[in-house]
Amino acid sequence: MCRRESTASCSAPAGPIERLAWARLPHIWPTQGPKEPGATLARLRRRTCSTPADPLEYAPSPSLPPRIGRRKGSAMTSRRHVLVAPSSGCAFLSLPPRIGRRKGSAMTSRRHVLVAPSSGCAFLAPLLIATATQWCVAPPARAVVVLPTNFQDQLVVSGLSQPTSMAFLPDGRALIVEQTTGNIRLLVGGAIGSTDPILNISDVVMTGGEQGLLGIAIDPGWPARPYVYVYFDRTPGNVIYIAMFTASGDLSNSASSNLSLGSRFNVITDIPDNAPNHNGGTLRFGIDGKLYASIGEDADPCAAQDSTRLKGVILRLDVSALPQPGPGPPAKSLIRPSDNPFPATNANAGLTFCYGLRNPFRFHIDPVSGHVFIGDVGESMWEEADEAVGGENFGWPFREGPGSRTQAGCTEPVGTGAYDPPITYYDRTGFTAAIISATLYRPVAGGTYDFPAGYNGCYFFADYYQGFLRRVVRNGSTWVNPPMVPGQPSATDWGTGITNVSDWLIGPDGALYYVQQFPGEIHRIAYTGPPAGVVDGPGASTLRASPNPCFAISSGVSIEFDLAQPAPIRLDVFDSHGRRVARLADGVRGPGSVHEVWDGKTERGKTAPAGVYLVEVTTPAGRRTTRLVLAGH
Repeated sequence: MCRRESTASCSAPAGPIERLAWARLPHIWPTQGPKEPGATLARLRRRTCSTPADPLEYAPSPSLPPRIGRRKGSAMTSRRHVLVAPSSGCAFLSLPPRIGRRKGSAMTSRRHVLVAPSSGCAFLAPLLIATATQWCVAPPARAVVVLPTNFQDQLVVSGLSQPTSMAFLPDGRALIVEQTTGNIRLLVGGAIGSTDPILNISDVVMTGGEQGLLGIAIDPGWPARPYVYVYFDRTPGNVIYIAMFTASGDLSNSASSNLSLGSRFNVITDIPDNAPNHNGGTLRFGIDGKLYASIGEDADPCAAQDSTRLKGVILRLDVSALPQPGPGPPAKSLIRPSDNPFPATNANAGLTFCYGLRNPFRFHIDPVSGHVFIGDVGESMWEEADEAVGGENFGWPFREGPGSRTQAGCTEPVGTGAYDPPITYYDRTGFTAAIISATLYRPVAGGTYDFPAGYNGCYFFADYYQGFLRRVVRNGSTWVNPPMVPGQPSATDWGTGITNVSDWLIGPDGALYYVQQFPGEIHRIAYTGPPAGVVDGPGASTLRASPNPCFAISSGVSIEFDLAQPAPIRLDVFDSHGRRVARLADGVRGPGSVHEVWDGKTERGKTAPAGVYLVEVTTPAGRRTTRLVLAGH
């Protein structure tokens, strides 16, 4: 049994690690592997491969049948555990050191099973032995992406090395970070720029589980503030850094590859990183101009209930006074917004926006409301999405999804009703799962691929391993599944076949972009059907801004539109990132001509910088937009 050998080698996984019982292996090898616990491994071929270098999570599993071994007559019996590193597709059976390789040898006593589904590899790793025997099935073919009618999955760029996140510059170029190379790469017009990479961060952890270069954000004041922020696990030190780099070159030329990053300033340097997983990793700016960052509980569940530990939290930082002289970091009091929800009596708590999370790997911020939508990866029962406005405790480790649980080593500090519930969740028993927040969708004014008006305000979330994309909509105080649309794969799944996606974001063209860690590609979901704009009638029939371009904002910009009948409206100004800058009107207007004036101030009372803005009026019939250029002050 399993006599066919190959000299090919394979490395340990670098991606997220989750638990899985052996009984769930049918979900890992759906066509070629075991169909049920105890099924034969005869069709698996063997090859030599290195054992994983990082610790993995353990979960008990049932025993395997006694006659599955490396040679005829060998056996595997007694208890073992399942350890899963799904991104590489490798399963390790850790065995006692006296296991032989000759006819009649036995595999007995305790062992461990490590499973990772995407490549279909199974490892038998003897304890204290440097090499392992690996049974492999061919990796499954790339899944077919299924989307609703009039939506297309489009490849943007390929050939990347484990990309984890990306961020758009105001001119439409994008910066992409790679987890295990430490590289930041520039995307120009659908291709990687000739200056590549534009930065390599040499002190990034490049070999550890979920660790590495995980997040990136662009300063909202770009190009006046040409700063790029990154989130990474640092070596040496067992810490996570948030750092900022100063950009130089062509800061506003959408066709130029002349961009580089230098002059590093460390913003935070003491986020604990003792485990190779549960690291969080998202950086995004809110409509308030503050920098938000997600931090996992570092495989230390009890710490998630302590807002002073920088574990299982979302941070909210004011970086407007940075960089400071020197390498950093600054005093935490300097980067604490005065309106953060927790008192500054503790420096860490003063930076905390919400807590009680397990691994908030990805979150998104609504560019209209400013609310934070979080995908919190569950342990063994539930995956959940949360909505934060500041000050929430989402309950981990005493709550997971809708359920209550206990945690060895710590006592529940508050009552059962004191936690903030998720807005949605799904059962992850029976398969490997990791929720990934996908976006709170808002159309981009003038976007070529804007989704239809019915998607405005939908929250999308995905699963890294299962490959589905789902959505919910607000219904009063709750969130519900909306009705199916033509071509939708199922009542719950809006899209399927989109696996190994580590980040999602709305592009300047209105499409929903995603970062596919494996095989290393950027895609976008584009709406290509009939125009998704406003239907005339009770909506706004025209929208005008003057003067346009505006060279003296101090005199104001006149905004006018026409309504055939009275209607509730919202009139907003957005920047080129799709972030709301100002709300000029919110209420019933009409009939006839409606006139408002924008004084050039943002919602925070600051003068808006020169650049391209989008004015949008929303009515029950839909929306209209017009472009406004502020050419100077």
